[in-house]
Amino acid sequence: MTGGRLLIKLALICVVCAPWDAQSQDPLSAKSYYKRARNAYDNGQITQALADYNKSISINPKVAMAYYGRGLALYASGHCDKAIADFNHAIAISARLGEAYNVRGLCWFDAGNVAQAIADYSTALEISPWLSWVYYNRGIARAASGDLKGAIADYSERIDFNPRDTSAYEKRGLARLMLHQEKEAKKDFDMCLRLDPRMKPQLEAAIQQLGAY
Repeated sequence: MTGGRLLIKLALICVVCAPWDAQSQDPLSAKSYYKRARNAYDNGQITQALADYNKSISINPKVAMAYYGRGLALYASGHCDKAIADFNHAIAISARLGEAYNVRGLCWFDAGNVAQAIADYSTALEISPWLSWVYYNRGIARAASGDLKGAIADYSERIDFNPRDTSAYEKRGLARLMLHQEKEAKKDFDMCLRLDPRMKPQLEAAIQQLGAY
């Protein structure tokens, strides 16, 4: 996965967090709206997804995945405060929903609350250690907090899961360069370009920007 953006698992995970018929007047309709919202989100139709999630939740407010899905759509549309509220609802219903902590961490990071982002990423990994992209996200946050060694450790975990993640090599190389680990940084940059030569301009710009500080 390329680019310097934080990683987010866009596809909704299929977890049954609460029965659809829990205290619902029309469980089939709630489930139908939820499925339609998922399809709309996957097709980039964020406005339609939000409308259908709203209908699903209004019929049955007891399903964590509906709040999680609406939170994703709100995050995608730039409404981080409302997204956080939905992830809070999802977690209140299903405290083991690791991906909700991850995306809430993305919201906190975008809002400038790096410490809270790191806390949410850490909780996500405690619950679901196989969510390897969360290591990358936490690495970004740790680097922003000045914890370069912790960031390197997280990028390394991500690379262990996915040895072809060019962004993880790039970010780890930059962190190593900041720690004056030039040889290790060069190895990461070389691997990044070996996997995707098209990243050369992006990588050179990042290194040049780093040298300006």
